[in-house]
Amino acid sequence: MSQIYSIRIAAKALNLHKLISLYEKCQQAQHRIYVYSKKTMCNIKNIVELETFRLTHLESDYLIVVEGKKAQDLLQPFEKETVS
Repeated sequence: MSQIYSIRIAAKALNLHKLISLYEKCQQAQHRIYVYSKKTMCNIKNIVELETFRLTHLESDYLIVVEGKKAQDLLQPFEKETVS
């Protein structure tokens, strides 16, 4: 059964290395990634979209949503970066 899990993360904490790591894990597990900013929502289909979103939406934080069987497990390493 598919899970949906989300975290709010500070934009400063989301560097390119972390983005690539998250994207690769989601691709390997065949999960979907959605990223929300204050103005925009994007269903991430490739790594270029993810980096473009990060570079063009310089808000203070993002909401990252992962949909799939192990969604919570994939976002767990990012928990320490969350915005309260």
